[in-house]
Order: sequence, then C-alpha cells, then structure tokens
Amino acid sequence: MNTEDKMRFEAIYLEYQDILRRIAYNNDIPLDYIDDVVQDTFVAYARYEYALDLPPERMKLLLTKIVKSRCMDYHRKMRRRTTEELEEEGLSSEDYCIGPRTQGLPEFVVSKERCQAILKEIEHMPENWKDVAVLKLIEGRSTREVCAILNITEKACYSRVGRIRKYLENLLHKENWP
Repeated sequence: MNTEDKMRFEAIYLEYQDILRRIAYNNDIPLDYIDDVVQDTFVAYARYEYALDLPPERMKLLLTKIVKSRCMDYHRKMRRRTTEELEEEGLSSEDYCIGPRTQGLPEFVVSKERCQAILKEIEHMPENWKDVAVLKLIEGRSTREVCAILNITEKACYSRVGRIRKYLENLLHKENWP
C-alpha cells in the first residue's frame, strides 16, 4: 500500500468505525471484543484488496456485510469453546453452550453443570448424531447447510435432529441428571 492508499484507508477507518462498532454491539458482541471485531473487519477489507474509492453507499454496505460476518464468526467460535475457557475470560458460559432455541428443549440451560453435561453427552453420541447435533443445534446452521456438509438427505437430517432432541429431553427430565 502506498502512502496515498494508507491515508485513504485511514480516512475510511475513521469514517466508518463508529457505525461498525454499533453494528457489532447490536449483534451481541461483548464490549471487550467489539474493537477486535471492527479491526478484523478492516483487516479483511485490506486483505481482499477492495477498492478504496467505492461510492459511500457501496463502501458502507460492504463494510456492514463484513462486520456482520465477523460477528457470526465470533458467535460460532464462542459456541465451540469450553466453559472453562469462557470463565477465564469472564464470560458467561450459558450464553454460548446451546445455539438457537430448539423446539422441545428448555428455553435455556439452567446451570453450567447442565450445559457441560449436555456437551459431554453430545461428544459421546454416535458420529452421525454428533455431527448433526454440532452443526444444527450448537452452531445453528440451516438444514440445507447441514445436508450439504454431511452429504445426507433432508429427511435423514430431520430424523436425526428429532431423535437427538428426544434423547436430550429424556436426559433433562431424569431426576439425578445435573
């Protein structure tokens, strides 16, 4: 990057950083990580060598798409982390243990122990169940995405999700289960 491009890039950063911070905040990024997400957005912009002279509307649209993608990446990454890692950073493990609300399962995981127990159960599931559970229930991917990744039919995916939910619901209703 030459000096003129560096100055343009800096001007773009100064102009759009506040907007991107608000978008990250509205996408439930913890305050401590907002700067990281915004920085990653600009790094991606520079890495892919997008034009520095785009019209303002296109520039804002492109940066918005990148920051939203970085927010999704952050949340996916957090869902995969262990509760111990989250606690070390002072984050609540319950926010990241189970992805989107799933029909039939409780609205939220009541305790860290229960969350850990559910994740442990998923780890010990048969491989074909485990893959679907991680992609669909934890990462929150669409059925179409799960089918493409695992090379299975939608019917097979729905069937496995149904069996997994029933299995987890039965565990949650056991008296001696965490």
